[in-house]
Amino acid sequence: MKHIHKLLFITALLSSSMAFGQLTEDPDDRKDQGRDPLRTQTPEGRPLPFGQRLRFGGGISNIRLGNPFSIGVSPVVAYQATERMLIGIGGTYNYTRYKAVTTTGNTVPYLTYNQFGGRGFVMYEFIPSILPNLYLHGELENTTIQQIENQNNDRTTSYALTAPLVGVTYSQPISRRFGVNLTALYNLNYNDNSGIARQVYGSPFVLRISFF
Repeated sequence: MKHIHKLLFITALLSSSMAFGQLTEDPDDRKDQGRDPLRTQTPEGRPLPFGQRLRFGGGISNIRLGNPFSIGVSPVVAYQATERMLIGIGGTYNYTRYKAVTTTGNTVPYLTYNQFGGRGFVMYEFIPSILPNLYLHGELENTTIQQIENQNNDRTTSYALTAPLVGVTYSQPISRRFGVNLTALYNLNYNDNSGIARQVYGSPFVLRISFF
């Protein structure tokens, strides 16, 4: 009989200890029992301040080796507008160096392109329950292109291009406000008959790695 009383006492003690632990555990741990940590709210449900929704970073793009040679950099500022949507702006600079070959096999002087401008973009996580961190991506890039013919007397010509780009971005989070992003876009305004577009963009497809 005494053994039964001891067993009941130990069972009651363990049960009360478990219940006390559930009531006193860390709130940051308890939030994971319901929903994932939010990107726009604190664990207590209060909206995050504007500054804590901002992301800063950038990336490299348009990397081509050989002829033509090109490389680009793009600083970015993004804002977590909602749990599933990011909006942002960025600057763009691309350098391209190209040597054309005529039909007779002769080469012409190098052409240098300095491409600079700005862009605005929107990213929307459209199927988080199936593929989290996969975003639809749309942006508008406005670019000025400066073409320099490298001869004894360099001649400079300027062009302006506007490129609407659509595609997807996969973001691998490193922290709540920083991640590695792989973006694949299609240039809706690409014209294969345009020599400037061919030399600067290479193709209607734009691949980009960025960090923000």
